[in-house]
Amino acid sequence: MNLATLLVLLPLAAASRIPVNEDGNNWAVLVAGSSGWYNYRHQSDICHAYQIMKESGIPDERIIVMMYDDIADSSSNPHPGQLFNHPDMTTDVYAGVPKDYTGSDVTPEIFLAVLQGNKEAVNGRGSGKVVESGPNDRIFINLDDHGAVGLFAFPYSELMADEFADAVTAMHTANKYKEMTIYIEACESGSMFEDLYPAELKAYGLSASSPSESSWAIYCSTLDTCLGDEFSVNWMEDTDNGDINTETLNTQFVNTEKLTLGSQVMQWGDTSIDSQVLATFFGPTSSTPKKSTPKSVERSAIATQDVPLVLLENKLKSSNSDVEKNNLIKEIAELKERRQFVKSTMEKIAHTVTAEENMAKDVLVKSRSKVTNWNCYNPVVHAFSKNCFNLGQSTYALTTVHTLLNLCETGHSSESIISGIKSVCKFPTVFNAI
Repeated sequence: MNLATLLVLLPLAAASRIPVNEDGNNWAVLVAGSSGWYNYRHQSDICHAYQIMKESGIPDERIIVMMYDDIADSSSNPHPGQLFNHPDMTTDVYAGVPKDYTGSDVTPEIFLAVLQGNKEAVNGRGSGKVVESGPNDRIFINLDDHGAVGLFAFPYSELMADEFADAVTAMHTANKYKEMTIYIEACESGSMFEDLYPAELKAYGLSASSPSESSWAIYCSTLDTCLGDEFSVNWMEDTDNGDINTETLNTQFVNTEKLTLGSQVMQWGDTSIDSQVLATFFGPTSSTPKKSTPKSVERSAIATQDVPLVLLENKLKSSNSDVEKNNLIKEIAELKERRQFVKSTMEKIAHTVTAEENMAKDVLVKSRSKVTNWNCYNPVVHAFSKNCFNLGQSTYALTTVHTLLNLCETGHSSESIISGIKSVCKFPTVFNAI
């Protein structure tokens, strides 16, 4: 670039707050994988992440947002058209968020197509925006939803960890990025990285939890739902209150790990990348306006799988109406009954596949194991979601998926496990086992 051209471009960059970056562009792909009022926090988190990327200098054409988009205008929302990620409720994080892919367009297939720049695969879907990155570009990915070992849930389907890693590997081979950072908010989210991201991929990750524990929801005393997730709130408030031009990714990891009490925040992949400042991925700018620090509030958290039950129980405790109390007691009983049905169904599957009492007991126990046989695990998970409990909607069923992993890892074939699943799940697929 000659001097004359640079002098022309610099004022334009200053006016738009998009820096001249001869070393490549920044891209952000932000995904909330859930739907339903109880899952308010996932869309709120992702909308907050959008505000950070936008204010830090990444233009909308390089920020891609995927969310079901059923919360802001929900009949349960006392603030129509608005979402909040902090209980002071002073900042509407929904304002201005691009609705690139919503509703039925929020799928693993479209996400992977968007990430890999496959315009043909998204033709006629959503905004049609994809990541059109090159060898000098940096990509930030934020996934926010429920999860289980080796999977991240979408509204009606699931993204498997190896499929995601394969896409990143293909992008690296095709020189579609210089470096990538991935933040995942989900239960057992560490399993989305484990053994899948060698340093040579130049991809760095943070998981909200270890490969075997729940993540936690936070800010749950407002709106009869939770406004955020502990890990997500912590890294984003750290970003809001810091200086992205001087704070490193490692400093953010340390700060977030210290504040996240419910689960173990972990680093993955090429951890040498964490020496770089946040602006390297969040949008290089020297003029990001500083936000006022939100007032300190009660930060008690709830394990993700317990959110619907705890919120109902809290509502029951605070109710002064006998009619409402009776309705809530009934709703709680029905929720517990649905959860028991999930557990008993998985127990039947374990007994059917193993045909042996002690072995069935063993595979039902959630022990520390990781996926080594993706060829077995992937089709088995999809079969369970298709025939028994849709894992995108029946989030409590995610807490039982470890049994399917144990069956695969103890040598049972995918064919025998799927046969057992189909023989047990004769009922219509369940979509509401929260």
